[in-house]
Amino acid sequence: MGSDMADTGVREQRQMGAVGCGARGTGCFLRIAGFFAAMGGAGHLRAPSVYDYSSPGNAIWTGVLMIAGGMAAVVAGSRLARHGRRHTARVIEDPKALPDRKFTLFLRPFDVDQPMSEVVPAARVSPRQRVTHTTGRTYEEDLARLLRRRFGRVVAVGKPGERLPLPGASRFYLPLAEWQAPVSDLIGRARIVTLVIGASEGTLWELTECVRLLRPERLLLLVFSDDPRFEYERFRYAVPAAFEKRSLELAAEGLEPVFAPEFPPFPPMHNPDSLVRVSGLQGLIHFDTAWRPTVVRCDHSAYWSLTLQGRQFKVYRRRVLPVLKRLARETAEPREERAGRISPLV
Repeated sequence: MGSDMADTGVREQRQMGAVGCGARGTGCFLRIAGFFAAMGGAGHLRAPSVYDYSSPGNAIWTGVLMIAGGMAAVVAGSRLARHGRRHTARVIEDPKALPDRKFTLFLRPFDVDQPMSEVVPAARVSPRQRVTHTTGRTYEEDLARLLRRRFGRVVAVGKPGERLPLPGASRFYLPLAEWQAPVSDLIGRARIVTLVIGASEGTLWELTECVRLLRPERLLLLVFSDDPRFEYERFRYAVPAAFEKRSLELAAEGLEPVFAPEFPPFPPMHNPDSLVRVSGLQGLIHFDTAWRPTVVRCDHSAYWSLTLQGRQFKVYRRRVLPVLKRLARETAEPREERAGRISPLV
């Protein structure tokens, strides 16, 4: 925001609420106007003789231009609204003030920020409809909404050097040289930790810390990649060496070693010949009480539906939702602890 963040390795935040509200409003207007323009252009193409033109060819060209202009307006509006949400996104000044077990800690390699900040296209088969019916939300915003409903506020470490926080999880910023201790503290205090898999040194350290500090039901790994099998295999083969290195560091400090879970191969697609490819969340990994991982692939080729939206709903209901319900049930606060914090009426 307005405070100097040089000591955190992040440039001063340039958030301006008025700019953000204006951009969001203008973006909403462009999306609506673009949608109606594209629909009007489609009408010109379907029935050019209805319109009073000197020749049907003029109506067709007008329809094409209206569709192109409408699609461009929708795309521009979605991007402008997303930029506006960056100006109005909440930044956490003091992560230590977050209440214990009341938030979800979202950890990820910083290189996934770009694909996760893309606007989610509509679940349509037609390329025109996928553009003109965009939700306006980013992949990270969709994920944050999904987690917030069951596990509380979603918070994440902001990427060093970004001038504006991305919409989705609430950001906080840490010193470049001293980020591990605060992250370790938040891992221990979060209700659940969600970690996007990756083979970077920082991500693997975060995984070792999660296994060291958490009960298995409080960790959920996410696969978010356009090539999930390749990314997962890179992660899978990097894990043993990372845990061995971390165990040596812990032994030097007089602490117990941490042992790596044995990750199974990534499940193949139910129908490898299917042309259905959906971006976004590709898999979930959860653990039993002995840290044995279960990999759940979000495989849209495993379900049939008349629409792509129907496939997405079935994947959510049959693959994603059962995992989230299980974690919510196992991490729910005991009743006696909730009651103990309620002051009796006098």
